[in-house]
Amino acid sequence: MKKRRWFIAAGVVVLIGIALFAYIYLFHSYGGSFYTNAHKKSDNASLELNSDANGNGIVNKDEIAQEAEKLAGTLYDPLKGGVNNTGGKLGFIVCIDVPRIAYGKAGISLAGLLKEDYEEHPERYQTERGANTPDTPYFYRRVRNVYDFAEGNGLLIKKAEKPQVGDIVFYSRYHATLVTTVHADGTYNEVEAHPKLIFVQEHKRKKWTPRDVARILK
Repeated sequence: MKKRRWFIAAGVVVLIGIALFAYIYLFHSYGGSFYTNAHKKSDNASLELNSDANGNGIVNKDEIAQEAEKLAGTLYDPLKGGVNNTGGKLGFIVCIDVPRIAYGKAGISLAGLLKEDYEEHPERYQTERGANTPDTPYFYRRVRNVYDFAEGNGLLIKKAEKPQVGDIVFYSRYHATLVTTVHADGTYNEVEAHPKLIFVQEHKRKKWTPRDVARILK
């Protein structure tokens, strides 16, 4: 009887392992390199992607939205970047990873922007005595750092009256989503990663409530 139970338990473990392997390697919509290899662009070079000499937009906001939508179904990182960013390396994400990955796919490295801004203006960030700097493995996975970056560079709109595609919406300094669609009736879609959701989800036709937003693209 005990031997049979042992075989059943072993079988369950194997099945879970196979399912996890399939999820990470077969069904994932992006590469884990987004967590370990920050883009090397400068903040000026990245921000210049917003427009050409005539002021015409170069980065396609719809591309950012589409990349964010592809993340739907991705598992939330229960470790929230802890334990040497193990969850991130496995491809799990936290809330701020949604805009970070979507912008990265479209050619703008939020990690690169934060890194260079920190190097020039470390006083803008809560360094926590060295525990929150670009040298730590999850500096780029903290909402408050993106908030501080946006505020310090004039990209933060407080209590925005209307959302725009590509807006990073702050529900606090510790949670954020990404706007993917704005409908004619004023409602909007957003992609959200949250521990209560377990999987990344897209919420459709939400009624807008004025919130602080980071508007990286004008």
